[in-house]
Amino acid sequence: MHGKEIIEKTLRIDSYDAIFEFDRLCFPTDYWNESDWKDLLKDDRATYYCLMDGSKIIGSIFTYNWAGSGKHNYLKIMNVAVHPDYRQTGLGHKLMDYAYKEYKESGLDKICAETRASNTAMQGLFEKCGYQINKIEEGYYTNPNEAGFKYVLEQSNF
Repeated sequence: MHGKEIIEKTLRIDSYDAIFEFDRLCFPTDYWNESDWKDLLKDDRATYYCLMDGSKIIGSIFTYNWAGSGKHNYLKIMNVAVHPDYRQTGLGHKLMDYAYKEYKESGLDKICAETRASNTAMQGLFEKCGYQINKIEEGYYTNPNEAGFKYVLEQSNF
């Protein structure tokens, strides 16, 4: 690791500027727009969990808990990001462990996530963590137009 100690922290709307800046750093051509971030960070069902090296965000996983929302009873991984200087250091697995812990503690049925067809690093991380593709949706992403690989982790997967 780069710093002395990696700190785990949950951030909310008051950290919006740092969160948006980190998203742009990790996804320079495909970052979320400001209004989406602001709306989700205000929602009590959303959690922005991050790893910090000092005051710098170096990894994050953004989840949305759909518990009790009609037919939905799952945890949605909205976004996973690792600072470019910290990739291939195991932080992605640490972030995925957080999502798994939230899923188990919430008593949800499954975890759902998706990634671009071109994002082989994220696909590899999902698969190493036991997720399985349950659907490939053509044209799911824009900028550029690309298929989305939709993953699921259920009790039966492990």
